Amino acid sequence: MNSLSLILRILAVVAAIASTTLFFFCKDKLTDQQAVAQKAKQGKVIAEANLDEATREIKELDASLKGERDALANEKRKLESMRSEMYTARQEVSRTQQQLRESKKSIADLESTSTRLRTDLVKSKQSLDSGRNESEIAQLNERVAELEESNADLKESLEDARVIGLLLAPEYPESGSKMAPINTYNSGFTAATTQALPAASIGAETTIESLSAANGLIALANSPELGLTPGTTVTIIKKLKALGKIQVSQVTDDLVLANLLPGANTREMVAGTTVSVLR
Repeated sequence: MNSLSLILRILAVVAAIASTTLFFFCKDKLTDQQAVAQKAKQGKVIAEANLDEATREIKELDASLKGERDALANEKRKLESMRSEMYTARQEVSRTQQQLRESKKSIADLESTSTRLRTDLVKSKQSLDSGRNESEIAQLNERVAELEESNADLKESLEDARVIGLLLAPEYPESGSKMAPINTYNSGFTAATTQALPAASIGAETTIESLSAANGLIALANSPELGLTPGTTVTIIKKLKALGKIQVSQVTDDLVLANLLPGANTREMVAGTTVSVLR
């Protein structure tokens, strides 16, 4: 009985020691668990803060993403608008190029028409000048015929006067002194006929200094008797034959520069030839 009590006491002491040991062990464990729980709470707080920060950043990213999407949509709209404008511009360029080609074609047609009209105008002018020259040449020929007829009449009158002088010579032996006035008169009359008539009818004489048929230019020797001024149109006469018309362009003290008008006979206009000028 005593031994049982002793055993029970020993067991009780051992149990107490074990309980105490277990108590302190559990207390340490509890402290560790509390520390771990405290750390877990702190970690939770930090995680929640981080989560809130991440949520805020996610919201900001969402807002930024939405803005980028809106900007991208705007850029897409602008790109579509630019594509539409580019397509319209291409159509405008194509239309403009078509109009330019048509304009060039119209210009070419107009130039061709202008060239043709200029050619027709030149031909018309040449025909008109040729008609005028033919008319003037006909008039000059008529005047030349009249002059030749007048010259023939004057020659006949001169021959009649000479015959009368010869018939009167036997009746008046001393007619050597009397016939002198008649002969003097006849010779003076003939000189006046041969000199004054052509000069008054045809015009002043001059000399062809140079001629350029390719450029349509002619240079005449100037003199006060010509009395030519720029813009004057005259006819060149050679041996009572009209060679053509010229229009004075420039006058100096020594030369008269003129343009050859259509229809002029340049083959007869040789440098050094003496010609007459008819207004």
